[in-house]
Amino acid sequence: MQHALAIARRVANSDAPVLLIGESGVGKSTLAAAIHDWSMRRNSPFIAIGCNAPDQLHPSNLFGDAAQGGTLFFDEIGALTAELQTSLLRLLSERRLDVGAGQTVEADARVLAASARDLEADARAGRFREDLFFLLSVVTIRLPPLRERIEDLARLADHVLALLAARHRRGFIAIAPGARMALARYRWPGNIHELVGVLERALILAKGDAITTAHLPEHVLAAQESSAEPPTAVTLSLDEVRRRHIQRALTECATLQQAAARLGINPTTLWRRRKRYGLR
Repeated sequence: MQHALAIARRVANSDAPVLLIGESGVGKSTLAAAIHDWSMRRNSPFIAIGCNAPDQLHPSNLFGDAAQGGTLFFDEIGALTAELQTSLLRLLSERRLDVGAGQTVEADARVLAASARDLEADARAGRFREDLFFLLSVVTIRLPPLRERIEDLARLADHVLALLAARHRRGFIAIAPGARMALARYRWPGNIHELVGVLERALILAKGDAITTAHLPEHVLAAQESSAEPPTAVTLSLDEVRRRHIQRALTECATLQQAAARLGINPTTLWRRRKRYGLR
């Protein structure tokens, strides 16, 4: 993700087309808007176009004056009709736009595009103009799915939850350690979009100041159960059980004080036991 952001910042001030690829819900639209905000065109319009609604798209209203000086973002560009692919090709290659009735106008718009599909494979198979693909992919940025950046999940969840709390006029609400662990073990096939939905549901269900596993949907909890460590046939010593219990509390809690409260001991005792067992 850091690599993707670094490339995006480097190319923001150029007029080169950028193709954002990645699964649905990974944040391609958000990054496209950020590239516009980081560019010299930031004070001009950012026009986002959903290419999955071809009945609403026509060159005369798609490439109008509203985009002049700004940025055109084509979301799911693989669904763009053949007619509009030709218009976009002319925009990129000649800086002119077809507006219908055989008329063209000068164009000054930066083009960004996104696709969850394998656009290169579509071009090879003839489902997408190959010459247009080559022009669009001058700079290609892949956004990884959430399951590949699970170390970002905790901060991302806190950020999303804060935004949702403000939208729903709620005060501060935390994510309890058990719920946080369940979120971390889930695979997130819907990526950030799914995370937003899960947290919004939990926020609505939670009456107190913390989201617990009771507020998470069953399919998220099922992933936690399936990934749990299998029971061991070896009988553990009481000392080893204590060590593992302390280690889990230290892993799931943000501070030593929180872990001590969870274990029902004071922080000084926990500090001594942590040192005794060589735990971090």
